[in-house]
Amino acid sequence: ATLDSALQADRDFAAAVAKDGPKVAFRVWFHPTESQFIDSGSHLKGVDAIVAPFEQAPPEFTIGWTPDSGVASASGDFATTTGRYAVKMGAQTIQEGRYMTSWRKDEAGAWKVVMDATIADPPKSDFPPEPDANGRPG
Repeated sequence: ATLDSALQADRDFAAAVAKDGPKVAFRVWFHPTESQFIDSGSHLKGVDAIVAPFEQAPPEFTIGWTPDSGVASASGDFATTTGRYAVKMGAQTIQEGRYMTSWRKDEAGAWKVVMDATIADPPKSDFPPEPDANGRPG
């Protein structure tokens, strides 16, 4: 039940970002002081620092994701969800990959993000992923 609840919170968070934009939704869903965001270029702490980069984002900038798995504590107050994400500028995808979000219930019992991390997919290669017909590696 805890994992299902956290996965639903993750889906609700993604829907809030799609509806209200990342600046507004991240401020609502991230813990105000005990939150961190990690990606390949940054390690931000606290919701103010996490939201700051969105201040300069153009309106066509979007982030979307879909949770697909996770784990939850037996105590029911902590969970981690994982899934696929995409960052877009209009119709152009500028980054895709996997994410991991750790959730903790606050004093009111609401799920809040305490750690969010992304791992971008490697750049696409022109080499074939499988050996060719003669068995040579790509």
